[in-house]
Amino acid sequence: SFPLFYPFEAHFGSLGAYLGNDGFLGTQCISPPSNPGGPGPAGCQHPGSIFFERFNAASNFTEPTINPVAFQGTSIPVAIRNQAEGTLDHSYDGLYIQDKWRATNRLTVNGGLRWEWETWPSNVLNTQWRNFDPRLGMAYNVGTKHHVVVRSGFGLFHGMIPAPLLACQRPVCGGVQGKFPGRPFEDSLNAATRAFAFGSDPATMASLLHSLAINGTYPPIALDVVAVRFVQNHQNPYGIQASLAIEFEPLPDTSVSLSVLHVRGVHLGSFFNVNQPDPTATVTLHDSQGRTGPKNVYCSFVPACPFTPTIRQFPFGIYFEATSRWDSVYDGFLLSVNKRLSHNFAYGISYTLAKSIDDGPNPSFVLVPQDSQNFRAERALSSDDVRQRLVLNGTISTPNSWGTVGRDFLFAVITTIQSPLRFTKFAGFDANGDIFDNNDRVGIEPRNTFVGDNFRSVDVRVSRKFAFRERRSLELIAEAFNFSNTLNVRYFNTVYGASDFCPLNAAAFGCAGPTSNPEGSPNALYGTPRAVNNPRQIQLALKFNF
Repeated sequence: SFPLFYPFEAHFGSLGAYLGNDGFLGTQCISPPSNPGGPGPAGCQHPGSIFFERFNAASNFTEPTINPVAFQGTSIPVAIRNQAEGTLDHSYDGLYIQDKWRATNRLTVNGGLRWEWETWPSNVLNTQWRNFDPRLGMAYNVGTKHHVVVRSGFGLFHGMIPAPLLACQRPVCGGVQGKFPGRPFEDSLNAATRAFAFGSDPATMASLLHSLAINGTYPPIALDVVAVRFVQNHQNPYGIQASLAIEFEPLPDTSVSLSVLHVRGVHLGSFFNVNQPDPTATVTLHDSQGRTGPKNVYCSFVPACPFTPTIRQFPFGIYFEATSRWDSVYDGFLLSVNKRLSHNFAYGISYTLAKSIDDGPNPSFVLVPQDSQNFRAERALSSDDVRQRLVLNGTISTPNSWGTVGRDFLFAVITTIQSPLRFTKFAGFDANGDIFDNNDRVGIEPRNTFVGDNFRSVDVRVSRKFAFRERRSLELIAEAFNFSNTLNVRYFNTVYGASDFCPLNAAAFGCAGPTSNPEGSPNALYGTPRAVNNPRQIQLALKFNF
């Protein structure tokens, strides 16, 4: 829903906590015999935290209840929806000049300069007037009978401020108490409504969730939540790009391109928790390879860290400051071979070898840095890192010489093979005791060490064209996507369920003895598919050309 937290959100550490069938609150909180794996009784669902929104500014946002009509499946009145309404004026402008210079018969040079800026209200963001993007490209025709051409390019490319994130600040995400103490460089845009968060032991959370969902009764005591407040001088993100390519034709109807590409992302936008306190202790934990190392925790009682969190500044629970201090690096090699359609046959080969590294430049709660004083610990292979990707395609057409019955058929196939994506292994609760439970990783494990599934797909197309009159034709098309019906897992459940890897630290919070689950996880669903790509799909079409 939007705005964020409208009217409330409950965050669960596991599917069992969400369904209320994990037995954590007693033997009655299990699935009924008639529905194994189904939800437990009402009142057994226990979130780790509840985020909620209050709307009554006249009472300083202290109203005790909300009309449950807002989340019980009926129409939400417009008056309720508009309580968090906000408007921000915004413009995006730019100027661009470009010139092309034919230096010699073989050398062509392109140059350009782009100047762009975007404006926001003066109490929100400063206008960045120095966003200049020089760009230079070169093509050199080496010649020879194989038509060898060398191309290179360099340029800067500015992007826009992450406006969807900023748009949330005005309705609810920005808080109503102004800038965080000691950080005068934040902007002055307050929210129209007030967000709160509450967390406690599972039994208390189950009772509060039940009361909120049934009666609309807010938790009685809660801390303020600032989900995002921008720094006033937030920079525009930009990329530095350099490329080099060689193109040639080994055969008269075949072209080959080999290219390398380097892209550096600078001033990428995201947020971090400025209300995370100084560490109260440093504990020794493990990564999945058995290596040990220190990890900061922020709780008042380490053995029960998830239940004894601390904060830096009351009355805030979390206070996420949006800034532009993240970056990324991409290096890639691309081989492309294309045979043009001749003799009723064409094919293409595209192969990419690449590596992408970043420190989590994406405004997502699961990417909030674990340690606000150690951004370097977030640097890892990107969630978008695809090490290798191979795409093969081929097309065969039947010639007119095959007569009325056999001509004008077209057969095409595309095969795609891709290396796995990577995912982060999460504890599933507030393992470090900083009151925020979405971003905690297991032990000292880096980001994106869970290797996902290879992607494999074959797409097939068969068509037949029937021409009549001079410029009209009818085409029958049959297509099958993922023809072999390969199971391609898109996302995995990577909630481990403990603060450290249990085979290496059986006393870690969440561990419950030896299990046969991957990496000794106490969560039976750890490592299982959470979402899959499309199964086989067959599509039939009739196309009329005129």
